[in-house]
Amino acid sequence: MKGLWIVVLILSIGACAFLGWKISEKQKGGPKKLKALPRTEVSSVIEELQKVDPKLIVRSEAARYSTGLRELRGLAVGPEDRIYAVGDKTLVVLDAQGKTLRKTELDAVPNCVAVDVDSTAYVGLRDRVQVVDAAGAKKAAWDVIDKDAWLTSIQVGRDAVYVGDYGRRTVLAFDKARKLQGKITPADGPNGRFEIPSPFFDVALDPSNGELLVTHTGRRLIERYRDGKLLTAWGKSIPQIEGFSGCCNPTHIALRKDGSVVTAEKGLVRIKIHKADGSLEGVVAASKDFRKDAKELDLAVDSQDRILVSDPDSSSVRVYVAK
Repeated sequence: MKGLWIVVLILSIGACAFLGWKISEKQKGGPKKLKALPRTEVSSVIEELQKVDPKLIVRSEAARYSTGLRELRGLAVGPEDRIYAVGDKTLVVLDAQGKTLRKTELDAVPNCVAVDVDSTAYVGLRDRVQVVDAAGAKKAAWDVIDKDAWLTSIQVGRDAVYVGDYGRRTVLAFDKARKLQGKITPADGPNGRFEIPSPFFDVALDPSNGELLVTHTGRRLIERYRDGKLLTAWGKSIPQIEGFSGCCNPTHIALRKDGSVVTAEKGLVRIKIHKADGSLEGVVAASKDFRKDAKELDLAVDSQDRILVSDPDSSSVRVYVAK
C-alpha cells in the first residue's frame, strides 16, 4: 500500500511539472523522510502508467478540422453540430464537416465558449463575457465581473449562463440579461471555495434536468449540483486508468446524452468516458496520442455522439467516433 501512495505522490508532483517531492509519515519515533525515487525509476513508472490496454479503447480518430487559429483555447458545439472554437482574439465557427463559416474578432483573448439553442455564443474572456449573435455580430460585452476574476469555463442553459471562475474558485450563475443570480460553492471547501490548484476549472450542464457538473480538481472529483446543492460526487484519486491523478484533474469534461461523462487529463494525458456513476466505460485517446505536456484539451460532444477534442499543438479539432 505504501508503494501505491509513493507512486501517486510522484505523479501528482510530476503532473505539476516537478520530478521530486518530499513526504513524511507519522511513526512512533517521529516523522521519517522518504527518499525520492531515482529519475529513471520515476520515468519508468510514468511510462508504464501511460500504457493503455487496447481492449479499453472504444473510439478512433475520424478527422481533424483546422481552426486557423494560432492558439486554440476553447471549444463548443452549437445547433446543426456547428463547431465553435476560440483563441487569439477570435471566435471561429465551422460546420459539422469542418468548413469555416465565419470569424468574429473579440475584445480580448478568450478562454472558453458556450452556444445557446438560437446560436448565440457566450465567450468567456478573462474577466467578462462577450456575447456574439447567430450572424457573428458582437451584441454585448458584460461588465467586468470582478478584479480577481479568471473565467475558465462557461455553459448556457434555458434561463441561465454558468461561469467557472478560477480566480475566486466558484461557479457564477447569471441570467441572460447578465444579472448575477447566485453562486455555487462547496459546503466544505476552504473559505467556501472549490479547491482548484491551477486554472483548469470546468463545468458541464445536463440539459435534461438543468443539473450542473463541476470539476473539483484539487480533490480529483466530478460533482453534480442542483439549485446550488451538491447531489453526488465521484472520482478516484489514483494514477491508474480508472482514476484521476496529479494536482488538478480532470481538466475538462463534456456530457453525453446517456449521462456518461467524457474527461480530459493533463500530466498523464488521456481522454476517457466514465459512466454516470463514475465507473470507467472506455478510453477515447491515450497519452501516446498527444504531446506529453498537453493541457488545453477542451471537449465537446455533438448530436451524432462524436467526441470533439481541441488540439492546441495543431490548432485543430480532433473528431473521435465509435470503433
